[in-house]
This record gives sequence, C-alpha cells and structure tokens, in this order.
Amino acid sequence: MLWYDTPVPPAAKTIRIIVLLLLVAAIATAVLLLTCTERGQWVTGHPHEAGHEFQHWVQHHRLLAPLIFIALYTILVLLMLPVWWMQILAGYGFGLVIGVAFSQIGATIGATGGMLISRFIAADWFHQRVETRLKKLRDIDEKMGHNGFLVVMAVRLMHFIPIGISNYVFGLTAITVADVVVGTVLGGIPAVAMYVGIGAGYHPWRNWRFIVVIVAINGVLLIPLLLRYLRPQWFKKYGIE
Repeated sequence: MLWYDTPVPPAAKTIRIIVLLLLVAAIATAVLLLTCTERGQWVTGHPHEAGHEFQHWVQHHRLLAPLIFIALYTILVLLMLPVWWMQILAGYGFGLVIGVAFSQIGATIGATGGMLISRFIAADWFHQRVETRLKKLRDIDEKMGHNGFLVVMAVRLMHFIPIGISNYVFGLTAITVADVVVGTVLGGIPAVAMYVGIGAGYHPWRNWRFIVVIVAINGVLLIPLLLRYLRPQWFKKYGIE
C-alpha cells in the first residue's frame, strides 16, 4: 500500500480548500509586488544595482541578513516565482560559496514545502480521480517512487524546468521527501552557481575556468543518471526497478 492509498477524513477537504485559496492569494500578492510596484520592478529589472545595495545592507546586518535572505528565497520557491535575481543578490552579499549555500538552503526548504503542500491539497484527488483510470500512469508513478532521487536530480539538472512548478508536480507522485531534499541540494548547484557567480564578480559567461568547473560538476552529477540508463541491472540488485 502506497501512502496515498490511506483513507482521508472528510473534514480534511475543507482544510485543503482553505490552504489552496491561501496559496493562490499569496501567489497573486507576490506577483503584484514584484511586477506592479516600483520597488519590485527595480529589484528584478536592475539586479546589479540592487546587488550593491544588498551588499551594503548585509555588511550592517551580518546575523540577520542570512536568515531574511533564506526566508525570502524559501517563500519565492513556495510561490513558484523566479529566484534567479535572488541568486545574483546572494553573490553580491555573501560571495560565491556562501551565496550558493544559502540559496540551496532556501531552495531545499521551499522544494520540500511545495511538495508537501501539493501532496496535502491534491495528491489524494489526483490518484483517485486520474491515476486510477490510467494504469500506465500508475505504473510510472510507482517506478518514480523507486527512482525518486534520480528523477529529482534529472529535473534539477534540466535548468529550463522551473523549480517551483516541479516541486508541486513531485507532490502528486510517490517521490519521497528525502528524494526531493537530496536531489535538490545536489542537482541545483550548477545553475545556482552560475547566477551567484554573476553577483560575486566571476563573470561566468566570460570566464572559461568558471565554466569548466560548472560543466565538471554537472558531469559528475549526471553519472548516476547515465548509469541508471546504461547499467540498469546494477540498480536492480538494490531493488530499484
């Protein structure tokens, strides 16, 4: 029996609707703040100018700045909004290594939260109304549960897939929290490092050494995915179908 086969109390439906409405309202509010306010347009439209201001602010709030940055980053991921500009700010304010670390902490917390919210709101409905009618979809879901870490890793390494949206999709599958945490921590490093590197002054698009390092990290992270495809019998020994 999978986790979503467990009966859910009827009262949970009302709570789910309330959570869904609050989520939609939060997303709409955040979008308005980023796109329709002068401050939001300035931060997202002029990340380098905002980065210098953020750097100055961090210097005067050494203890508070990381907490606020991680909290805001987490919220943006939960609300499925772009975070590339936050990564640039992280480079300005914290430098490359610490900036990547703080960004990944926020991304991981946000990814886990998004997956759990999606699972709470819609997973039961999805599996009862949609997946039960499509045997192939059910089989895919069970296989994803066995290969959850690799699935999350692959999605994170496909840098064109928005992290926020993918988290809510993961919540509809049998992928575990541990899969999302580890896959996000590792798989998100290359893309995050590129944007943080911009703010940290490494000029990644013109720095061939920086690009080589990022490509090397990406290659190392792709190894388990390639082995899963080329040597599936190795994984079957450990019960991974």
